[in-house]
Formats: sequence, C-alpha cells, structure tokens
Amino acid sequence: MKRTLKPLTAAVLIASAQLSGVAFAQTTKAPAAPATQAAPAAGSEEPQQHFGRAVEAFAKKDYKVSASEIRKATGYMRLEAGRVTGNARQELNSSVAELDKLADSVEKGAVKDEKSMDMDFARANHALALAHRAEAAESWARKDYNKAGSDLKAAARDLKSAAGWAGAKAKAGASGAVADTEALGDKLATGATWTSDEVGRGFDVLGHALDKLGHKIGVK
Repeated sequence: MKRTLKPLTAAVLIASAQLSGVAFAQTTKAPAAPATQAAPAAGSEEPQQHFGRAVEAFAKKDYKVSASEIRKATGYMRLEAGRVTGNARQELNSSVAELDKLADSVEKGAVKDEKSMDMDFARANHALALAHRAEAAESWARKDYNKAGSDLKAAARDLKSAAGWAGAKAKAGASGAVADTEALGDKLATGATWTSDEVGRGFDVLGHALDKLGHKIGVK
C-alpha cells in the first residue's frame, strides 16, 4: 500500500513548534546568530555520485567496482537513517536493503543491464528526499532557519535525482516542485523575509511531488 505524506501545513508546523516552547511570527527573518551545523553527510551529494559511478563501471563490465560504488552509497544512507524517524527512516532502511541485494547481484553478474538499476536508484534518492524534508520541518520548528533551508535544498536535489532516474517524463513532472523548493530553501538559508503560510505551502508542494513520484517508482 502506498504511503501518503502527511501535509506539513503552516498550522501543523506552528503547532508542533509551540509544543516545544517556540512561537512564530507570521512574517519573520532568519536570525543573524550562527545556525546549528549539520553532520557532514546530511546534505551530501555522495550517494548520487556513487550511483552514477556504479552505472559507468557496470557499462564497462567492471561489476566488482559497480557493486562497491552501490555499497558506498548505502553507507551514507545508513547514516541518514539514524537522523530521522517514522516513514522517512522506514523508507531509507527499505531502500538500503534493496540496494544491498542489488550490489550482490551486480557483483555476481546477475543484473541484465544498467537500466535495470534505475528504479532502485530512484527509490533511494526518493528516500533521501523524504528524510531531508523531515529534517527541514524539524529545523524550522526549532527556528534554525539556515539549517531548514539547507535541508530543503537537499530535498529538492534528491527529488530531482530520483525523478531523473525515473525518466524524462517524471523529471519534467517534478521540475516545478524542485524549483519551488530550491527557492524556498535559498530564502530560508540566506535570511530573506518569508511568511509561515509560504513555508507551509512549500512543504506541501514538496510532499505532493514526493507522493506522486513515489507512486510512479513503486515506493511501498
């Protein structure tokens, strides 16, 4: 059964923030104080880079290297799974298990062609995007706007990568949400003025795009 991402409307986000003792103004600006620094791998592009190298090595019939690149990507995904909870962690763990099996099959020469790996990589990037979206919501609720912006940009990047593996039609379909999420992430990260309604809508746009792509690529 397909999971549907719970919409993160402004009201929901504000309510969760108030439970932790944080109040929000309707229009605000990121503080000048240093934001919390993310762990090195949190927004890393390494998984996608390793997926690309895995495909290149596979095309050269260097199956051992291809499998090694896939396993390197899962190392980052395991780290990310330790930072999130709920559906985000579940999807990451599911994708890691899927990639572990893929790496074993690739190493044995049991995978027919590199295109056979595309959906596995799409689901992996989708899981990473979901995790970064969850982290962005938590950061925003803590008023760590710089971190929230960075996480949103990471989510946009991973959504773009996931859609790219899924094909040209999926990539085109996700392009609007990718652009909107990147723009919101930049606004939060650079200290530009924003409204809580704007942020809530941005999370909803990203969530709907992830739902749509997840259905297309077979996320369970």
